[in-house]
Amino acid sequence: MIAKNLSLMKEIEAISGNLPTQHRFVNADSRNLAFLPDESVHLVVTSPPYWTLKKYPEKDEQLGQIEDYDLFLEELDRVWRHIHRILVPGGRLVVVVGDVCLPRRGAGRHVVMPLHASIQEHCRKIGFDNLAPIIWYKIANACFEADSPGSFLGKPYEPNGIVKNDIEYILFQRKPGGYRKPTLEARLLSVISEENQKTWFRQIWDLKGASTREHPAPYPLELAERLVRMFSFVGDTVLDPFGGTGTTALAAARWGRNSISVEIEEKYFAIEIERFTHQAKQTRLF
Repeated sequence: MIAKNLSLMKEIEAISGNLPTQHRFVNADSRNLAFLPDESVHLVVTSPPYWTLKKYPEKDEQLGQIEDYDLFLEELDRVWRHIHRILVPGGRLVVVVGDVCLPRRGAGRHVVMPLHASIQEHCRKIGFDNLAPIIWYKIANACFEADSPGSFLGKPYEPNGIVKNDIEYILFQRKPGGYRKPTLEARLLSVISEENQKTWFRQIWDLKGASTREHPAPYPLELAERLVRMFSFVGDTVLDPFGGTGTTALAAARWGRNSISVEIEEKYFAIEIERFTHQAKQTRLF
């Protein structure tokens, strides 16, 4: 069995990591993805702006600045509808997202807005099939309450504390239409080792959060690499409509996948291009 053969797996991974790939970076609003053709993308891996939880540049087009929760979800729906159109039948939308604890000084009490559940329900109504999610225990870089750096909510050592909001959800939505039928070569070059299979397909992940120095809500490269390899084949195209600093694109390039990255903020877009170009020169990604 290929997945159990460690030496063969190393050879396969070396080949897939050196395949020629193409990458497109677009400075645009992901609510208007009309420039992408129907059924042209095989996988979407993304993390949308966290409603009021993170500090984003203040501009009218920034989704993360929308104060009304329902309006925020409606604007996200515009993105999900485009993605439903763009994905091939059987393609997946993977959304990394955390729930939002409203600050006590604003709501007067602890209130959690179930962002992950809202996205799942909205995607279901759009036409996606909901699949079992993964729970990501971030270990570090968790944000427990909007506009609050504190690590405990409530009075310590008393039976009225609030459970910490230190997990995120990795949501899986599938576009109906059957299962992918890649070529034999693509299947062989996309095989996941038995060891990784056991670790990656568990429903709870322990991964350290990425640095927030360049972006308020990043996810680590290892997380993106896992998702790209779990749900796409070599030669596929992976889209990130909220490209940020380019983690998804970098993960795709490292494993023989093409990518499209859309980012509205000029600052993050510039960082994304610089980061990708730097990594490509060092490792000959394409």
